[in-house]
Amino acid sequence: MKKRSTTALIAALAVVAAGVFVSFFLSFSNQAPEHVITLPGQGSAIIDTSPEIQEENHQLIQAITVDVSNIQSVIASLSRPESYQCQSELTYHYRDTQSVLKNQLWKRDGLVRTSQLVEDGAAGEQALITDAYVYLWSGEETYVRFPHQENDADLYSLAPTYEDILRLDAADILAGEVQDVDGQMCLYVSSRDPLTGEQEEWYVLVENGLLLYAEGKLDGTPTYTFRLTELQLEQPDGSLFMLPDGTEPQ
Repeated sequence: MKKRSTTALIAALAVVAAGVFVSFFLSFSNQAPEHVITLPGQGSAIIDTSPEIQEENHQLIQAITVDVSNIQSVIASLSRPESYQCQSELTYHYRDTQSVLKNQLWKRDGLVRTSQLVEDGAAGEQALITDAYVYLWSGEETYVRFPHQENDADLYSLAPTYEDILRLDAADILAGEVQDVDGQMCLYVSSRDPLTGEQEEWYVLVENGLLLYAEGKLDGTPTYTFRLTELQLEQPDGSLFMLPDGTEPQ
């Protein structure tokens, strides 16, 4: 997902339906953490771990030398949970102001559900993504359906993921290495957009293969910051993957 194109998407996708979403958000946030990871200067993230996935990924990293030449293939090779739920926060910087978009994502049995909460507390667009379709709604029983396309989950959550790193041109990657972040092993990537000059930094958690933190800068000025704020690996409830009229998606 390119940040330079998402400003228009936020304006188009944000729709007021606060009641249902806010109750979802609060119930999700009150669950107990397993442990806390802190990225210096960027707050904390509550991250559940899978010992099996963590061990497999750590063995992979320890068996090779990670550098700029292979960082994309290493990230692609990491094992990731098949079912999980997470929260993230994406902040866009505009000169002296900023806009914050909070997002929830649930993944189960190949289905993906996303839900937005914009800075003023209003619920944004809801999306349910299957192998065949994308369903969009804003709190009512009415929804629209479009054919599924690649990268739909990124588009409707408006949040970057590790897959954005895989889509980078290898020539635009400036650095790739293993870094320790508060005792947690991360894959660090630095990249530069040849068209805009925007420089980005990415931190992928080795223990689960998901993006922990990313930021963009243009001429030293921040353009956006992203951070994963919560990750829970239990399987989300099946009711989250029903359409707002109570029917099942195709």
